[in-house]
Amino acid sequence: MKSNSNPKTFRFSFPSRDVESFRVFCKQLDRFKNYGRVCVEISGVSGPARFEMPPGGSGWHEYASYNSSFCKYFPHPKIAKHLPADWVKKNRDLLLAKAKIVRDAGFTASFSGHEPCFLPESFFKEFPHLRGPRIDHPRRGRHEEFAPCVDLDETLAMYEWMACEFKRNVPELEHLSFTANDAGSGLCWAANQYPGPNGPRHCQRKSVGPRVSGFLEAIARGAEKGGGAVEVCIGNFGLPPKENELLTPFLAKGWMNGVPPGKGIGVSTLFGDNYPVLGLIDPVAILEAMEPYSQPDLATVSCSFGTMYRRTIADRLDACYKVMEIVEDVIREPVSGYFSRLERLRRLAREWAGEAKADAVAEAFLAIHDAFCLRQAVAPEYSVYYNGLSMRYLTRPLVIKPDLLTPEEEAYFLPYVFNIHLNEARMDYIDLHGGRIDRVEIVDPFRAMLAKIRDAAKVLEEAADTPEREWLKRLAVSWRLWTSIMRSCHNFFFGQQIRDRNKDVLAGEPRIPSKVGTSTGHPDILPWNELMRDEFDNTQETLALLEGGGQDLVFRAASAEEEDTFLLGPDLTGALKKKCEIMRAHWLDVEKYLATPYK
Repeated sequence: MKSNSNPKTFRFSFPSRDVESFRVFCKQLDRFKNYGRVCVEISGVSGPARFEMPPGGSGWHEYASYNSSFCKYFPHPKIAKHLPADWVKKNRDLLLAKAKIVRDAGFTASFSGHEPCFLPESFFKEFPHLRGPRIDHPRRGRHEEFAPCVDLDETLAMYEWMACEFKRNVPELEHLSFTANDAGSGLCWAANQYPGPNGPRHCQRKSVGPRVSGFLEAIARGAEKGGGAVEVCIGNFGLPPKENELLTPFLAKGWMNGVPPGKGIGVSTLFGDNYPVLGLIDPVAILEAMEPYSQPDLATVSCSFGTMYRRTIADRLDACYKVMEIVEDVIREPVSGYFSRLERLRRLAREWAGEAKADAVAEAFLAIHDAFCLRQAVAPEYSVYYNGLSMRYLTRPLVIKPDLLTPEEEAYFLPYVFNIHLNEARMDYIDLHGGRIDRVEIVDPFRAMLAKIRDAAKVLEEAADTPEREWLKRLAVSWRLWTSIMRSCHNFFFGQQIRDRNKDVLAGEPRIPSKVGTSTGHPDILPWNELMRDEFDNTQETLALLEGGGQDLVFRAASAEEEDTFLLGPDLTGALKKKCEIMRAHWLDVEKYLATPYK
């Protein structure tokens, strides 16, 4: 079916470092030419910027180490000598290989990055007058970083030159978007810079509007010189209302946040916020997102299959294909209203699971969607990406006295916990990157949410004789892995609450309990034992999932050397076995401090 009565732009992001995977992905996009223009993002560096890492490591630098910016592909001569030439070449080769695939397919290209991105200190030693704002996060990094000041003509000339080179080498480029004031980029005197508004004195009184518009105009001018006009937009400012008011009149060209409200919709797998678990999708949410598709003012459909911080990691192809399948189904036959979406879900379930299993599978997807929304309501601060990965709940042991662990017992997880203070990383399970998790879940609804998803996963697993049985089984395992990490979030949060209540006792010497009879012992010992046992069992169940075929559903490093705060090591099962061994070795530590029952 071909429909060009209301042609739209379809933007796709599949930030893989594997060129062949990117090629396979792009082959699936040809169908969308029937409905409008296809634009594919080609951003993504070849590997982390290890040269940026300060001594002792730094979580902030690790999440900024995959940032894309002009200088990492086509650095201005003033910048080039301060970057590793071989690394820049690998980035450029990857970019150009992706651009050729996009070009050969007849698509256009987009690029998303962080600008103005921080530059090496050696650059500012050579050009001290170009030093702009400090942009790092003081509570999350171990070294200060600075971006160039874009209020200087010399800086703007560099960006114009780099944009020109970019467009000259990627003629199909039609869209540029940048993140500013977050995760490694920033503008002088921005109110929401992590260290506070700062920059050189000479531009302190310049309004944010002329600053941003001058910067974007330089980039647009450079692209024009390089071969043709491109759409340029900048977002993620985090600006307070007053600065937004100052900025708005200067962005009449639509240069802020890309797509105006009501003009675009976005769909994705759930990989972005739930990395490193692969393959999660929510068909109900996709149908809801796609409902406005037929509105006449809607111009853009964006499909994103990457994760936060642009780590050049993409979701599984089969999950991406399922999202695209649902998107095209709604394009061909729009949905309108709740019951229309229910009917469409049931029809899709029939195609995936057959008529006999269609109702059960459709209801399973509804249950997953409702439970996923409930999690956001009752436990909004629990995160697979942050708690499970960067705080290492997935692999670290839950013990009452972390300071009793030996250096050998800590070595496989503690260096990767996102915290610049080693003892805080060790001792405070709910220190979230220098802050603290302080929203207590509503326990009964939270447990009901986990049970609901586990029950739905069982339904998907039991659809074993259906057309999409292998995909449904993988999806069920992915959801079980997700619930295991949520379960760990519960156990570590409430475990730390117990540790906080007893911090004075735990800081002292081991004690002999009173000889008075008690059926419960210390008020916190039975709750602690319950949490510890649940986390141990949870880890054993996760091991069983992985050893039963779930290894490919958790993204991991290819080698031990690549492991970092945001990337699990290759031997995940080995790490989980260590976690269990350490917990068993320290099972009785609590009894040295909190009195046991005596009946």
